[in-house]
Amino acid sequence: MAYLDPAAESVGTRVRRARKRAGITQTELARRVGRAQSWVSGVENDSLPLDSIALINVLARALRMHPNELTARPYRGDNPSQDRGHSAIPEIRRQLERYDLDPEWTGAVRSLPELRAATERACLLRIETRYTELTDQLPALLSELQAATHLYAEPDRSAAFGLLSAAYRAADSAVYDLGYADLALLATGRIQWAAERSGDPYPLAVAMRRRARNLWASASWNDALTVLDSACASIEDEYTADRPEALAVWGALQLCAAITAARKNDADEAWSRHLLAAEAVTRLGARQRTNYYELCTSQTNVDIHGVGVAVELGDGPQAVSRGKTVRLPKGLQANRVGYHHLDYARALLWCGHREAATAELEHAEKAAPLLIRNHPMARQAVRTLLDLERYSYRERIRRLGVRMHIL
Repeated sequence: MAYLDPAAESVGTRVRRARKRAGITQTELARRVGRAQSWVSGVENDSLPLDSIALINVLARALRMHPNELTARPYRGDNPSQDRGHSAIPEIRRQLERYDLDPEWTGAVRSLPELRAATERACLLRIETRYTELTDQLPALLSELQAATHLYAEPDRSAAFGLLSAAYRAADSAVYDLGYADLALLATGRIQWAAERSGDPYPLAVAMRRRARNLWASASWNDALTVLDSACASIEDEYTADRPEALAVWGALQLCAAITAARKNDADEAWSRHLLAAEAVTRLGARQRTNYYELCTSQTNVDIHGVGVAVELGDGPQAVSRGKTVRLPKGLQANRVGYHHLDYARALLWCGHREAATAELEHAEKAAPLLIRNHPMARQAVRTLLDLERYSYRERIRRLGVRMHIL
């Protein structure tokens, strides 16, 4: 039998093959996802795009598969240049799997200040989505930090666990955005494991935010909200006491809850959570300039999530209206900039503003190249624009398609 590359298939072909493998009809699949049979037919013949993460998650759950199987993630390249960021994944996986074993680090372990600087460098690469550099550096950093947790005495040992938790967070972001969902699950557990040993309660709450994100894949919206609410409850006393770290983490948890509720298609809950995040930011006041735990809990991020919530609810006009008012300050985290331009591009595309959507996709890719090139919704938007291309932006969208390895 000839080898079949899933990435070479259309999404519709993958849906049809998965449905037949499950032994169900188009009518039965439509019933499971709450759609008409004609909708399933349109998806399978590629006349209807799957341009919603929530919809992909629901469809994948109905077909008893992981969403990445439908979107053919991760998107590996055919040569070293195209495969940037992916080649170090096996070694990162190995480090995550041997987290509690004896250290294998053979050199001298650096001092705590030196390790803190190295970890901060990795965190900076994470928020700038410089995943090529980050994934290359992570295996050695994780190995050395693991050794530090064995060699250091208290209180440095607890501090080393805090740095290890932060390094695991950097690893989690990279593997998740590059499409390695199983590895992101593993990394989330390691974040929590190290955070529990650091003595700092806030990284534990941050880890729960990532656990909720992982639950999105199975369309487990209620479970994700339960996890987020539990994390909020764990820091409620500190939040009430107006501690800035608690306000920042609380706000980030509520923004995650807003997106979760929007994917659940519960508009009231989504906007209620968005308002709770805004209240936390208001209480932070000038302290929001401190980027606690790299969560970017700020008014700008609240505004960005307002666009994101509208997009997840499928409300293109509201997303466009909100997007017009967002002002991105210099120095904003690259991942936040990239996600915002992508969400705004999708809304513009839904509303028929194709050239503006193309420009936003270009801005998104410039801000966070690997994040955008490996994002299924960015790739779907480019495919849609290629199908609808007009002379005025034809070459621009074609170049974008080439960089994403779609053409």
